[in-house]
Amino acid sequence: MSDQSINLFNNLKQKQPNFTAQNPSMQGGNETIAQATQASGAGYVNNRLNASKDADPLTTLGLTTAIGYGIGQGMDYFGPKCEGKYEQTILGKLGAFGDKIAKTKVGAFIERQLDKVSTKWEQLSGKSKIVYTLRNHSTRPEWQFAKMPFYGLHGFLSMDTHTILENYTKPISNVERKFLGFIPRSSKNDFSKLEQYGMTEQEILSFKNSLIGRPFLEQAKELQIKELKCLGMANVDASKSLEELQAIAKELKITKKLGFNSVAEFDKVMKNVVEHPKEIMAAFERATAGGKDLHISISRDVGTFGKIKSHFFGRKVSISEYLNKYKATLGKGNATRLGRALPKALGWLVEGCTNRFAGGKLAPFMQAFIFADMAYHTVKAPKGEHGKTLIERFVNDFSYFAAMTLGLMGIHKIGGGKYIGTDNAGREAYRTALEIHKAKNKAGEFLTKKAFNDSLKAVDAHLNVKGLKWYHKIWQKAARFINLGNEYGGTWNNPNAKVMNVFRKIANKNLIGVPLRIWLAMAVITPIIVKAATKTVHAIFGRPTHSVLDEEEETNETPQQSETAQNPTSQLNTNEPSETNLIKQAVNAQNASEQNNSNNPNNSQQQPVQTQNANGRLQEPVRTYIPSPVSMVNQGLDPSRAEMAMARADAAEQQIADIMASVRKS
Repeated sequence: MSDQSINLFNNLKQKQPNFTAQNPSMQGGNETIAQATQASGAGYVNNRLNASKDADPLTTLGLTTAIGYGIGQGMDYFGPKCEGKYEQTILGKLGAFGDKIAKTKVGAFIERQLDKVSTKWEQLSGKSKIVYTLRNHSTRPEWQFAKMPFYGLHGFLSMDTHTILENYTKPISNVERKFLGFIPRSSKNDFSKLEQYGMTEQEILSFKNSLIGRPFLEQAKELQIKELKCLGMANVDASKSLEELQAIAKELKITKKLGFNSVAEFDKVMKNVVEHPKEIMAAFERATAGGKDLHISISRDVGTFGKIKSHFFGRKVSISEYLNKYKATLGKGNATRLGRALPKALGWLVEGCTNRFAGGKLAPFMQAFIFADMAYHTVKAPKGEHGKTLIERFVNDFSYFAAMTLGLMGIHKIGGGKYIGTDNAGREAYRTALEIHKAKNKAGEFLTKKAFNDSLKAVDAHLNVKGLKWYHKIWQKAARFINLGNEYGGTWNNPNAKVMNVFRKIANKNLIGVPLRIWLAMAVITPIIVKAATKTVHAIFGRPTHSVLDEEEETNETPQQSETAQNPTSQLNTNEPSETNLIKQAVNAQNASEQNNSNNPNNSQQQPVQTQNANGRLQEPVRTYIPSPVSMVNQGLDPSRAEMAMARADAAEQQIADIMASVRKS
């Protein structure tokens, strides 16, 4: 057998085996679905989950419990570091450090460059309506689920602020009744909340024990009177009903302890806390003036078991702590860009790693699971790759937290294109008119569908789209489509067809709009950001052997490879010769060719041998030789070379078998 023949098998061995599906009618079907899934981002999310499925569940559970407990206790230490005057807190000190750096040459240079970018952006917005819209306009989510991540750190802080204020203003004693209000059913007398007013645990237990044996309705009233006295009400009229005493206590809490001007102002803020940061900060400034402060108790109790509950689930937060967190989050505590950026960055980092910059004791356990998975794979990483594995998984997981906010913000920035025909004042005029329209519709003032539509047209007139250029109108329509069901006039509330009104509310634009925006944020934008962040880490620190992106890249196959993975049994069809059989056929054909050449001295060179492929068609051989002017020397058949070629064919067959096994596992 010639050296040229051996080269043929070297090429066959090096070449990636090419699988062919046996059902041509299905070609491209599963591949198209797989590509669509990948494009939507769902494939990436599934692959990220698959990257962690090998973790031992019991080990992960143990790590999650320990890490969750550690985060909770650590944040109990961090919270008080944010209390008091802003300048003396960890947030204020970090902001002051940023202000100091901003005054150095390097810091001043950075500040100037940021100012230039802002100025240039402003100049462009004066020349282009689209740029102006992107810079100044954004729709706002109305669905409660989307509000928190849309506003980012401010959204998380607002949600927790709502929880804290609601918890504090609830009655300290709450009696539930059943059947026409005559028979008391249960009583929730929260004696532990007296610690909010400076009472010690021993004083609380002593007061609680003094009421043992008395009817619980009487206990509830005595507890409420005690709280009123703690609130500064010296003379309490005990003849008033429990409900009347509770109303007095609520007003004193809101105006005296929380700093709001009235109960009406408080109720307005509580309807949508995230939209009223100015009012909240102003109230908290009044509440903490002169060094005053209020520590609110949440899920705490007294006594032996109460201490256990307080330790694992309870927390105490102060008004000054949340005032300072608002200053850091909204950039109100420092003068320079860098000074405002550092405290806010710390807030993002703490919230993203603990869920407790704004959150309770249970929230850390959601984050703890991520850290547990991270720790498990870091320890299991190959030698020398622990650091790369840790930083990769940390950035990958943290970027999910940030990407959801960035995704929603981007979507609503595009949605703000609906206001391309107006300025900020016009946008607010539109929103005001829209609220009036919705209030009238809710009250049933539109007696006909025409009246409802005419009102909507009057509202839309504030958008001022008539004078727009054609491409502005395309942008505006696309923005309105993305914003379907959000900041719109709703469906007609027919005062004479209440049943139909229910169906109209169900079949509204939110059926399309809400899933569309969630899909764009979670399945399109988020995976792009997360993968970009992860690959950036790879570029800096190197890629670990077992990466979170491995699963995804393994699914990025060629269409032919994908079909084989989808239908591996097609390669086991014994009715047609397999590719490994073709290799052996090529060996036999090559041996026969050399035998013929050796018996025919007139042949001056080898002739290429044609073989049949799996479909029975003639297949051109691999031509790896250069014809020589020297005639072939008749050497006869070398059995050792044939055996070597057969061994290589067997090795190729084994390689294919290994590939098929890996396909089945995946």
